[in-house]
Amino acid sequence: MICKSISVTALAALMVLAAPHFAFAESARQTALNAGATQLTSEEIEALIVGNTVKAKSGGKVFHFHYSADNVLSGKMDGGGWSGSGYYGITDNDQVCLSMAKDKGRLRCLTLIKHQGEVKKYNVDGKMTFEFIGIQSGNRL
Repeated sequence: MICKSISVTALAALMVLAAPHFAFAESARQTALNAGATQLTSEEIEALIVGNTVKAKSGGKVFHFHYSADNVLSGKMDGGGWSGSGYYGITDNDQVCLSMAKDKGRLRCLTLIKHQGEVKKYNVDGKMTFEFIGIQSGNRL
């Protein structure tokens, strides 16, 4: 009985001592916020995208997305290979949610983060999905 108590106590002490040395994965979104980035508000998102065409990159690919004033979202990839349409909405909790026709109704909500003049979109898991590289007024598709 004493051996069990000592081993459980020793294990608990070891876990407490070792805890600071475990690396907990931090999302790319949280890393950006910790580095001084700010999350855009719903009003800032609206001013940035509504009625505009956003040029964005993801990996090595470049896309163009038009966010119409009536919540229609259209997009295409440079060089062909993808185009689509769907809808989007800006939430009261500072996100833009969208669903493309090819998503079959799946709604994805994204957070926009601005750091040192750059705007990036992050998914619910905190992974960066798109980096804005240009914004033009109107439909430039």
